[in-house]
Amino acid sequence: MNIIALPGSPAAADVAADLRALADIAETDEFVAAMLARLISGGTLWPNHATDYQHRDHGAQVMGEAIRRFKPIAAEPIRKEFRDGGDGYFDAVVPLKALTLRLTDLREVVCERVVTGVETVTEEVPDPEYVAAAPKVTVTREVESFEWKCAPILAASEAVTR
Repeated sequence: MNIIALPGSPAAADVAADLRALADIAETDEFVAAMLARLISGGTLWPNHATDYQHRDHGAQVMGEAIRRFKPIAAEPIRKEFRDGGDGYFDAVVPLKALTLRLTDLREVVCERVVTGVETVTEEVPDPEYVAAAPKVTVTREVESFEWKCAPILAASEAVTR
């Protein structure tokens, strides 16, 4: 996929020069190295936010391309994580030697939510007509079973079931 960087982004050569300068300082200064490690390993990279607007509707492809480009420098296999109760964010975690990169996007942008069934559940809730007295009534409702399919982003990954 040919991804166009967000207009106004710094030139790749300038970013590389800045990173080399930071690397030179970090190599001899433990304090600077620790600060940079906290910044990089504690933050997130949003690949889709660094692209030209024509790519914004292709979040899965953009994430897949970002993963593909970082894969050669990964010290271990890139892993996927889901945050916020399983419905919020998709993270591709790229472990390096001393740092960890976290590529992030909204799960719904990167993955497809596939309903795999519906379960009927029964629960007691306050009767809406008598909320002040708060008697309990039995209510039956249906709850979807679903999974998030995130392929082909991580080809070896399986669907994650909620």
